[in-house]
This record gives sequence, structure tokens and C-alpha cells, in this order.
Amino acid sequence: MDKKDYLYIFIHLPKTGGTTFSHHLIRNLKEEEIFSTSQLRYNSSGPSLDKNKIRVVLGHASYYGIHKLFPNRIPRYIVFLRDPAERFVSSYNFEMRTKDGKNISFQEWYNSQIKNEMVFFLDMKFRGKEGAKANIPKSMLPFFAKIFQSKKVYWFFQKMYRLYVSFLQSSEKIQKEKRDNAKKLLDDSWHIGIISDLDESLKYLFKEIGVPVKWKNSNVTEKKNSFFKLDEETRRKIYKDNKYDLELYNYALEKTGKIKEKSKN
Repeated sequence: MDKKDYLYIFIHLPKTGGTTFSHHLIRNLKEEEIFSTSQLRYNSSGPSLDKNKIRVVLGHASYYGIHKLFPNRIPRYIVFLRDPAERFVSSYNFEMRTKDGKNISFQEWYNSQIKNEMVFFLDMKFRGKEGAKANIPKSMLPFFAKIFQSKKVYWFFQKMYRLYVSFLQSSEKIQKEKRDNAKKLLDDSWHIGIISDLDESLKYLFKEIGVPVKWKNSNVTEKKNSFFKLDEETRRKIYKDNKYDLELYNYALEKTGKIKEKSKN
């Protein structure tokens, strides 16, 4: 099978190494070989596209089923997952480092977050939805980008969104349905990457796609700017609060054979 027959589609779950993966492809592929899903999400036509030249689909707005826009191509879905406790801490440190204003404690920040977010995100993607949060009209992007740079404003909107999601999807039945959909997406994925073995995944993926295998890490929270370090008590609490994310993560470890390696160490 010719590599040109494959269409690599990245389902980008935030804080799982996806920026490193995406940036490397953007640097090493031609512009006409990449389709950015932001063109769909923000109703932007972008440059004219020759679908026969597209090799990869990138962006947080990618979703399962988007390959139908590219007939006669063989889709290869790619998903990266991360230990849920480590992902929360990474998200917190990133936001405290990159946004303006006074920091809030990890616990205060954590209380404003959607729980079982990996399941929530992948369920939405499996059902063919573009974004995890409300789409913002292109004309309003500069305004929202500016106000969301404030920690207080961003935290407030996160809290309101968490309450909205919790109100609509609080039942155990709905949570289990979402978990099952997230697992189905993993079942239909060509490659599942685990961030603890990200180097291994990136080397394999870049070789398969046909780009240089030497890359530069992007969007990584520097250790010197780490505002909170994960401890075992916090890890246990996050696991308890996010049991379906933990189940999904362990499911991914089983599918990739990583859980066996983990149990041996």
C-alpha cells in the first residue's frame, strides 16, 4: 500500500504531547499536505485545498468520521493518552505559567475543572463533534484571546462550564455511556500513544508518515516553572474523582501492552 493512500488523523486531547507531534509535522510537511480543523471550527475557508494531497489532519477540532471528507483514502486515527493525575498537574502548571495575574492554588483550580475530561473529550469526538467547548466566531477570537489571558477570567469561565457540564451529564448512566464511547474510539484508532512512552510513539509515527524522526519538544512546562508537584495523596484523590478517566487510561495501557510492562517494574 502506498503511503499516499493513508490519511493520518490526529485526535488532539490537550496536555498529552500533541503540540510536539503537530509542530513537527507542520515543520516537515508541505502546507498543502496538512489540513487544519480550525478551518472548519471557525468557519474559515482557508487556502483552497486539494484533498488528494492532504496527508495529515491536525487540530483540537478533529473528530471521528472526518475521514469521510476525504473519499478513497484509508484513515489512520491517532490518539495520545496520559495518566489522569499527571495530566491535571501538567495543565495547572501550564496555565499558571502562561496566563496573566495572581496564581490560585492547585486545589482551587482543580475544583473548577471538568472531571473525567478525557472520557468527556473522546466521547464527544467519537460522536462526531468538533470541539470540547463552545465554538467562538472568528470575529470574536481576538477579544476572547485577550480576556482569557487573565487567570481570574479564565478560571471563572472554566468553573461555569464545569457546572454546566455537571448539570447536564451528572448521572452514572450517562458517564458510563461516555466511557464506552471513548473506549470504542480507542478500539478504532490505528495508534494509541502513551505519554510516558511518547518518544517511542513519535519515532514510530514520524517514520511511518515519512518525516525526520528527530524532533523538538513543544509546549512543555519547564521544571523550574512548576508551581505544583504531584504527591501520592493528590494522585489518589484525582484517581477517585476521575474513575472513568483512570479506567480509560488503564484500558489504553492494556491495548498497547504497556500495562504488562508497568506491572513488571
